[in-house]
Amino acid sequence: MTLSKLVKSRKGFTLIELLVVIAVLGILASVVLVAINPSERINEANDSGVKNDVSQVATAVESYYTNNSGDYTGANGITTALVTPGYLKLAPSGITVTVASGGASAVVYGTLSASTATCDTGTGATKYWVYRSATGVSQTECLDTAPTP
Repeated sequence: MTLSKLVKSRKGFTLIELLVVIAVLGILASVVLVAINPSERINEANDSGVKNDVSQVATAVESYYTNNSGDYTGANGITTALVTPGYLKLAPSGITVTVASGGASAVVYGTLSASTATCDTGTGATKYWVYRSATGVSQTECLDTAPTP
């Protein structure tokens, strides 16, 4: 047998070689998916949306307060109090406004879902992104019940 015939008969990969390569690629893909954790990245992106929505509603609530002679009373209904008069274009879903009795203060909040969110205050089971009008601060609060003014 000549060298040229030996080279010609040895074209391609064996089935075992192909299976080994596929197995190695599968293992690498699994490791990358575990490291990336796509569901947590989606939760973090959703949390960014919640923070943005709370910020927009908080700005609208403060505009409402200014236009109503320093009173938050009536700002609870996002659609009726903030969208209809034009403080907001659309009512974001999952955002709540709660006004203290007497209308002296308000909180705007939404629930966070990423496990990587760290609590600025509280040790409760649910993480909220909360804007408090009394302090003008937005932060993550971990509470067992919904935030109150």
